[in-house]
Amino acid sequence: MSTIVITGASSGVGRAAALELGAQGHEVVVVGRNPERTAEVAERVGGASFTADFSSLADVRRLAAELRHRYERIDVLANNAGAFNRKRITTDDGVELTWEANVLAPFVLSAERLPALQGGRVIFTSSVANRSGRIHHGNPSRIGLLWAGGWPAYGASKRADAMLGREFSRRTGVDSYSFHPGFIATRFANLHDSPFTGVVARVAKTPEEGAAPLVFLATAENPGVPAGTYFDGMSPNGALAAQARDDAECAKLWDALELQAAGIR
Repeated sequence: MSTIVITGASSGVGRAAALELGAQGHEVVVVGRNPERTAEVAERVGGASFTADFSSLADVRRLAAELRHRYERIDVLANNAGAFNRKRITTDDGVELTWEANVLAPFVLSAERLPALQGGRVIFTSSVANRSGRIHHGNPSRIGLLWAGGWPAYGASKRADAMLGREFSRRTGVDSYSFHPGFIATRFANLHDSPFTGVVARVAKTPEEGAAPLVFLATAENPGVPAGTYFDGMSPNGALAAQARDDAECAKLWDALELQAAGIR
């Protein structure tokens, strides 16, 4: 059985995926921000729990060091943790919060655990929202067209996750994928007064349904598509913004994230 690390596993899609993968007999490493909820999921799956705040690269690097000490090999790293903020919030690292939590933090965690991932797989939770917002490589965290935060910022961060799913394999040789779980009936993003409330209410999936593509990508010996593919639910080759389909843009994103991470110590 595989050793599978899931971030954002204390609730929602991450929790549902952890429970299913644990039931299948895999060693599930549960990473979350809330200590009590994270420990509860870990107890249910019989795995270890680690807490981390993805708004702090120091905390992400601490998590990477703890995983390095505990696990010589990681078969799957599922970068599922995410954040949504209606207003622009700047972290102590000087980075817009949505960008740091959704993009920069998983990038750093994946890069720092790269030796343990050789022969394994990396998964990024993206979104159909990748088609909104835009990434500005000169200043990646300047990611809103109409607002400094909110949905354009979230969309740009999810576009970046799809781009990392595409670029990670090319840069490292480790298979990587991204996926959209669908509109999920969870408390994520506190959607009760969002412009998408009506849509979500009509088409919302359960967390278990949203977790299905993550579970598939974590366990399939051969997903049947090239590494770097973006899944919309269980369907490969989902709709992506033109920027996310551009290999040169994906390469620029990687280079920008390396510079951004190097500047935060």
